[in-house]
Amino acid sequence: MSISEGFKKFQTSVEEQSKKNLELWNENREKINSFFNNTKEIWEDNVNDWNKELQKMQNENQEQWNQNKDKIDMFFKDMKHNWDNKLMQWTKEVQQKQIETKEQWEARKQKISEDFKNWQEKTRKDWEKGLKSWRKEMIKGSYMFLVFMIPILVVFFVIVWLINWLLGGLRG
Repeated sequence: MSISEGFKKFQTSVEEQSKKNLELWNENREKINSFFNNTKEIWEDNVNDWNKELQKMQNENQEQWNQNKDKIDMFFKDMKHNWDNKLMQWTKEVQQKQIETKEQWEARKQKISEDFKNWQEKTRKDWEKGLKSWRKEMIKGSYMFLVFMIPILVVFFVIVWLINWLLGGLRG
């Protein structure tokens, strides 16, 4: 065998191997493109579903916020109304007591003081009750957001890792 014949066999072997590699690359390229297209479609579907769920959750939270806002507004309106009523009652009582004796005045003053303390205590309890309700709703909303986001983030990182692994495997 001469050098030229060996070179021709080597060249033919390299050309055949190049053709095989090109065919395999074309086959793999279609599979890779198909994989990325499928992944993209699935991801878009998941993102659309996630956006719909997030919008729904946001609407629900907005409704709850509006309900809580209405409750807080009602609380302050009731508190103002109660205060005005008590103030009018006390004013009438004071006007009537100007006529009464000192002992009766002290008894009325004590009653007014107790009424004021009771009103303060009731107002404080109503405030704490409303604040506790608002906190529960905020914690619930935050918890639902986390419960919904963690699986999506896990899927996202798995897909990114899979893509890196596939691309790393094709290069090496």
